[in-house]
Amino acid sequence: MPNTPPLRVCLFTPTFLPSLGGAELAGDRILRGLQKRGHEVQVLCQGHGPQPELPYPITRYRRPPAQHLWPELLGWHVRRVFQQRPFDVMLAFYGYPTGYAAARLKDRLGFRLVVSARGADLYPNFHALSKPRVRSVIKAGYRGADRIISLSRWLDQRLYEVAGPDLPPIDRVMNGIDLVAFDSSSRDAESHPPPCDLEPGRFVLHLARVGPVKRQDLAVEAVAACAELFRGKKFRYVFAGDGESLETIRHQVDHLGISDIVRLTGRQTGLDKMWLLRHAYAFVSTSREEGMPNAMIEAITAGLPVLASDIGPHRELLELSKAGWTFRFPEVHDLSRQIQRLLSIDLTPYRSAAHQSRHLFSLDRMIDGYERSLQCAMSCKTAGVSE
Repeated sequence: MPNTPPLRVCLFTPTFLPSLGGAELAGDRILRGLQKRGHEVQVLCQGHGPQPELPYPITRYRRPPAQHLWPELLGWHVRRVFQQRPFDVMLAFYGYPTGYAAARLKDRLGFRLVVSARGADLYPNFHALSKPRVRSVIKAGYRGADRIISLSRWLDQRLYEVAGPDLPPIDRVMNGIDLVAFDSSSRDAESHPPPCDLEPGRFVLHLARVGPVKRQDLAVEAVAACAELFRGKKFRYVFAGDGESLETIRHQVDHLGISDIVRLTGRQTGLDKMWLLRHAYAFVSTSREEGMPNAMIEAITAGLPVLASDIGPHRELLELSKAGWTFRFPEVHDLSRQIQRLLSIDLTPYRSAAHQSRHLFSLDRMIDGYERSLQCAMSCKTAGVSE
């Protein structure tokens, strides 16, 4: 923001690099973008092992035992970082447990708090909801902020459903991509060898962590139902990603007899990942829940037509971009029918729409939104946390 003093910002997140999920990548992009604009940034995150090389300070902590019972223990790390490198505003990813721990200390230590609602703790099927205290801690974490950043309309709605009507101001900021770097990497990938035996333009890409929330099992069943179409067109279906369900999906593929069609490449990064995005025919997502799907944003940025489950964030992205359509989740029959349509119709209008909408997901727009929200938090005052 012009004519405003630089801020000292601390990102507080339960997950960060070197892990390579959506939240981890977004956190790094936000900090680098703010740093480029003259703000002083650092990160406080859970983690151990080799520390990544980053252009800003990183402080890591180990997850405390029984975190759901004693999320206040994380406050010790907040206090320690504040004493070592004071900050003006803390950007906490999620209300549980990070937002809650920060909200308990913000008035005492004298910093402002912006909590980023990214999904996870707001999902109806969040794994920790059955544990004691978790629901009340989530609610208190968001209510104790000075401002909230939401990634989508669906998350706006979930915030009110979970935390109640009397919330701090909510700013909606979608995830963004450095389009210049993305295009440069895409050009480099043109001459890069494929990560496996794939022919450019003759495979459907399913790029996601392989886990229960992403529901790759639905895609396997749907591909099996239209296997002869894939074989007749000599197309492949590519799952790119790793995770706790990878072996389960591999066994399902073998059991259904479609190992000649399906490729499981594991996690892909760098030019291997960009080769897949550049040369895929189309993109599919079967996720049960998302805050704002980074992989789909990357697919649209790459100009790929999209078929996705009809959850709120997917519908929102496709309404904005016009780059594809949805199937009725979790209906395998409809998913199979829509995949057959994907392989049978002219996708040129969807590719054109994807290319024309990519500016909506620029990194500058995302950094503008976070910078504006952080600056606004500095000029407001709200009550502290109450569980």
